[in-house]
Amino acid sequence: MTLVPLALGPLEATGFRILRSGVRWLVADGQWCEKDRPIGYFNVSLEPAGRLPVGQPRFADEMDLQVAFAPRVSGRLKLDDGHDRGGYLNIRSIEPWDPAARIAHVETGEAPDDGTATTLRLLMLAGRRMTALADVHSGLLPGWHSRSRGWWGEPGETPRTLLSLGVCDVAGVVLGGQAAFTEMFEMARGALQMVHVPDHPIAPCVPILIDQLERTPAQYEAIARDIHGHFGALADPLTADDWIFLGAVLAVLKNCPIRDRHDAFTSGGLQQLGPAEAVILSLAVEPQSILRHRRLGYHMHVMRHHQAAAGPAVRSWLASAFETVKRPVEAIRRDYETLVDLVRKQTGARIMCLNRMSTSGHEDIASYLGFDAPLSDTLSTVAAKEMNVMLSEVAASHGLDVIDLDAAAAEIGGAEHVPDGIHQSGLLQTILRREILDLLEAPRA
Repeated sequence: MTLVPLALGPLEATGFRILRSGVRWLVADGQWCEKDRPIGYFNVSLEPAGRLPVGQPRFADEMDLQVAFAPRVSGRLKLDDGHDRGGYLNIRSIEPWDPAARIAHVETGEAPDDGTATTLRLLMLAGRRMTALADVHSGLLPGWHSRSRGWWGEPGETPRTLLSLGVCDVAGVVLGGQAAFTEMFEMARGALQMVHVPDHPIAPCVPILIDQLERTPAQYEAIARDIHGHFGALADPLTADDWIFLGAVLAVLKNCPIRDRHDAFTSGGLQQLGPAEAVILSLAVEPQSILRHRRLGYHMHVMRHHQAAAGPAVRSWLASAFETVKRPVEAIRRDYETLVDLVRKQTGARIMCLNRMSTSGHEDIASYLGFDAPLSDTLSTVAAKEMNVMLSEVAASHGLDVIDLDAAAAEIGGAEHVPDGIHQSGLLQTILRREILDLLEAPRA
């Protein structure tokens, strides 16, 4: 057996000093740890070195910055003394980042020969809070974020970016069990950045994304003024739920994640990463009808379980200021084609989409004669099949990449691994992660 020391390794942000907290361990002393699986993390902050920057400093909107770390060999963890400071010293960034600092050892039977085993593999994490008040101190990427991201890579590498815009089926695959991209980090072979934008309060169906790509600053200002005018004219005061929901709505309407650029501190210094090279969507988020503002024409889609978070004034506004627009399969197809063309023109990103599970494994329908046509209006499995066919046709005509959840689940047992049609088991998520990473690592056709 070999005792391998674990040093922090290089991490730089040009123009800043990186400060870290004490170690927050995810694995206890004496426990087995797997290669590339995070065993702990630091909270970090970037403090300007020298003159204060002019304008908004980098990472100013990302108040939650962390660095998780993993060994490069599997073995039994042996903690060194003095690095778990306890209390607020494990929360606040107090120590300069020292590449040579050793924080633990791994007792291993492996014999690495590339000279990197003594340096930890780092996963950088950043969360942009929906509000600065969403301050949570414990765990990986804690709190309420309008965007979270994680990136990694070796010296000299520039991470490519995957943007996740979906509901639970995509979020679970990309974020993983700890909601911090740790499974993707463990499985990936190259430098990558994962970015996730959640589905609350506005779900990222295709009409919403098209609106974001086409909306001008003047149009956003018109929306904000209209919302201010509507709620300012109400006789009854808004509730706290109304105010919180409206603030989150305005934040989503103002942003366009597909065009976002991202700063990244890495082992080689500060990098600015361009818009995402790939965007992954969820077919399951596409509604058969959507709200459209009667006067300004923008769309709104709030998932049913998020509607409960809105106060009474917001619910009344959604019912009165918007009209319901039906979306047959052909309309959804046109929306996808428009989105692919827009993204290709604006950023050049490839579009991936997770299709739907089209059978539950429990169907016992002997005859469809008792159901009115079209069957997709009453049978969700038929609707899912029609949507999957449509998505395959868009893939053939517009170069969209389909992540075939339907086939993967059927192969291992849909009833067991995706029993409600959307929430997957750990095994199925692992299969889908591998498919996504293979697509990212393969040359684009």
